[in-house]
Amino acid sequence: MGLAASQARFLAITSRKMNCEFQSMQVAQEKLSVTRDLQRAAQIYQSSLDAKKLVWDTEDGDVYDLSYNIMMTPTNLNEYSPYLVTDTQGKIVLSPQMFDAAKNAGIIDTNGNPISEPNRADRDKFLRALGAYNLADGVMIEKIINKGDDGYTLSGIGGVIYDKTKANAMNIGMFTSYLKEATYELSSTLPTGKSTSDPLYGTDIGETLKLESTNAFDNFHFNISDIIKQNKDLFAITKSDGASTLSKEQIKKLTLGDLLAGNYQLVYATNTGDSNYYEKFQKILDEFAKTLGYGFRSSADCQNPTDSKGLNVDALSDMALDIAYDLTKELLNKSSTIDGDEKDASKLAKKAQQCNTIVESSDQKTYSLSLSNMLKSFLTYFAIAQEGFGVGYSIKKDSVKDSDYVTNDYSYYFVLSNDAAITDETLLNADFYNMLYNQIAMNGCCTDKNKQELVTDNKYLKHALQNGQLFISSLHNDGYFYQGAYTLSSHVAEVNDEDAIARAELDYNVTKSKLNYKEETLELKMKNLDMEISALTTEFDTVKNLISKNVEKVFTMFSN
Repeated sequence: MGLAASQARFLAITSRKMNCEFQSMQVAQEKLSVTRDLQRAAQIYQSSLDAKKLVWDTEDGDVYDLSYNIMMTPTNLNEYSPYLVTDTQGKIVLSPQMFDAAKNAGIIDTNGNPISEPNRADRDKFLRALGAYNLADGVMIEKIINKGDDGYTLSGIGGVIYDKTKANAMNIGMFTSYLKEATYELSSTLPTGKSTSDPLYGTDIGETLKLESTNAFDNFHFNISDIIKQNKDLFAITKSDGASTLSKEQIKKLTLGDLLAGNYQLVYATNTGDSNYYEKFQKILDEFAKTLGYGFRSSADCQNPTDSKGLNVDALSDMALDIAYDLTKELLNKSSTIDGDEKDASKLAKKAQQCNTIVESSDQKTYSLSLSNMLKSFLTYFAIAQEGFGVGYSIKKDSVKDSDYVTNDYSYYFVLSNDAAITDETLLNADFYNMLYNQIAMNGCCTDKNKQELVTDNKYLKHALQNGQLFISSLHNDGYFYQGAYTLSSHVAEVNDEDAIARAELDYNVTKSKLNYKEETLELKMKNLDMEISALTTEFDTVKNLISKNVEKVFTMFSN
């Protein structure tokens, strides 16, 4: 190759090599940028793992995203008590529509200041204004107003606090005491010829033991031996060892709590035998179960899904009561036979104490059942149906000793309806709106249009509460409302924002995938450039040596 050609080739290689090295430097910068972007994405994702949100935690354990509507709409979620959003001045932050309703009702002026002391007439104006703005159910508003003075109280400003807790939790000791003190209302239908004035159809167990058999309750005051000698079918209740028979007056005072605390047996004697004796004992189970809430949700007494009776406080307990009833009824259908003196009712009653089913004499004329064991079995099956068979309770038909009743477990809590709770929907709604009106009439409202517009935005409400720009004012045990941070509210809780974390993880994975792909592409491009630079370097050295030799030849030729 000539010197001129070699020099031209040398310049071309040098230019190409410099261009490749420049591109390699750019790729290295891009790879560094990708690394920084990946680190930034990881930092954003890491910080998102601490994302929090405010939720509304109900008494039932259900959790909802915190919202203005949950706090300001009368429902079971807030137990028909308003949770007022307030500013740093203690003024109530209402939505624009609710602020206009209060202003048009004449309870606040344009500056949000209250015009007069709380009174029923202004409360009624406020309610009607809420209805006009579609902020409340018009039918319910009229029901509240029609209650007159009964529908208006000074709730929230020291007035009487309604008991709205629809359910209580009690261990077996508390539950037994409660059942001893509780009275049971008469059912709507009494046996033929009976009236509410009949001493056997009063309260407590007298109402529960409604058997249709003739003379069923006529001779409870007789001794066991006397009952067996009668020429008619008789019932008796014995206590403890079966030798002590309860009188009619004692039966009247007997409660389900007494049955749980004591040891009571029912003895049924007949001279001729009774193939339907099982049905008579089942009627007792029917009344026990109904008293505790069995079948309530399908009855006419249940007006809405939130109603409760006895242990029947929700759909799960309703199902558990059904299961408990069916299993206990099946248990009663499996009788045991005792040999010996057929007329020894005391022996029969004593045997009934030791098992969970009906005991019958060998001549099939006398039958006995432990009322206490039947009730314990029913409650145990109820607990199993709610908690599952792995809970550890069990019922053995022929052996109390080998049974594990829930009533022996003091750590188990029965949840039952609160008889003292206000359940009238009109009164519950009235109490909510009374508190809302009374607070507005006492404290006034915030006039900041920006806060009014944004308070219904869940994201703004969350940040404003967390940053201390807004507070929550709620009812306390003394009957007054107090303002405090959201952390002091019994219903508002701060939890991990799982949705935000999931979105952040998705964004991170997408970003990471894109950056990894870009990095792999740059890596491949870098390898190609490195290979090309290596080849160009080799060729560069070769051409450089060739030019050097050509120059040397020229100098040698001209030196001679």
